[in-house]
Amino acid sequence: MPIYRASQLMKLRTVTPPDGKPDWANQIADVTVDRIPDDLCGPGLYALFLDGALFYIGLHVGEQAGADYSVLHRWVLHVVGQTMRSPRIGFSRASLRRLLDTQAGDPVTEALAACLPDGRATDLAALPAHPLLSGAHCTAQKAVFAARHWDVFGPGHEDDMLDRITCLFQPVAAGWSERLAGAEGRERGAWAREQWLRPAETLLVNRFRPICNAAIGLGTQRDLIGEAEVEAAMAAALPQELAAFQRAESEQRNAEHAPAPAGVVEAYLDNSGTEIDAEAREIAEEEGLSIGERTFRNRLSKAGSDFVDMLRDASPSGLELYFTDIPDLRIRVAGQPSIAVRLTTARERLRCHTRVNAEACRKLGLEDVRVVEGDAMPTSFYIDPATTKAGILLVLVGASLK
Repeated sequence: MPIYRASQLMKLRTVTPPDGKPDWANQIADVTVDRIPDDLCGPGLYALFLDGALFYIGLHVGEQAGADYSVLHRWVLHVVGQTMRSPRIGFSRASLRRLLDTQAGDPVTEALAACLPDGRATDLAALPAHPLLSGAHCTAQKAVFAARHWDVFGPGHEDDMLDRITCLFQPVAAGWSERLAGAEGRERGAWAREQWLRPAETLLVNRFRPICNAAIGLGTQRDLIGEAEVEAAMAAALPQELAAFQRAESEQRNAEHAPAPAGVVEAYLDNSGTEIDAEAREIAEEEGLSIGERTFRNRLSKAGSDFVDMLRDASPSGLELYFTDIPDLRIRVAGQPSIAVRLTTARERLRCHTRVNAEACRKLGLEDVRVVEGDAMPTSFYIDPATTKAGILLVLVGASLK
């Protein structure tokens, strides 16, 4: 698979840093090659290295899995975003708060704190808006990575910074386009992403734990993983025989998205009602935050999002939690075709739908239980996520099996 130095493909351009951000947030990466190599196009997995050491793994596929859609669309964002040099750096409130609370004395964190109204003491939750709270292009992990290597990424090192970053791309197996026969529009990209790429990406991120992947908690990363090891593992992780597109399966499986890891949720959502921009949405989706989950959580209060976190973390391996683009959150027992519990948003509350009969729900202490005759999930009730334990829904799932 091809490995390129970033300097072979792009160059840095200095711009005026935005108000409210550090002076060094002033670099844009521009593609310099007239013709993008064919081996950098189409669906695949990629990895980024600094001086040969892994710092990020991602998946690449265009919305419609275009054969000419290049991974350079990702790389030009990452080489300035993950090094904190982009004028578009921005954080979720939770991610910036974590950085300010856990890091001190490094040039990146100190400069970011200096941009806030009250420095580290700024109440980010109460801050209505700030340039550093827009976009969610960055995470605490990326800031820590950049600070570790500020002698490479900091101002004055622009001429050789790209020489020390290398980029590896592993395309999917040959003949992939034919395997998408019958797929149209966004179906193409969704199938390639979720059926071919997502399982391999998840496996590799969990194995190598790159510091800049949002799913990897601060301080839990693995360091000094080399190019050869990642290259071999990436080639082995991708399927040799690609699953062919099937519309019926696509409509079912591509509409079901597992909850994103806690770190990804923290990095890209803050329950402030602020929507992240298109590029940040793409990065979030790349890291496992689906459109359905993002939309669902954006309709919740912080208590509601915390409730979803507790439900995700408390669910045993025999249960399947997944979001759909409706949006809703569903729970079923593994191997069972029927949904046990379905959650929809209802302002500050959540509405629960189930097949369990109303009397059984009342015996569990649930209130305001209603029945809609003829509905596939006829029993429903509202819960206040601020006062309800997530475990009650797991009990309800058990009751659905009786």
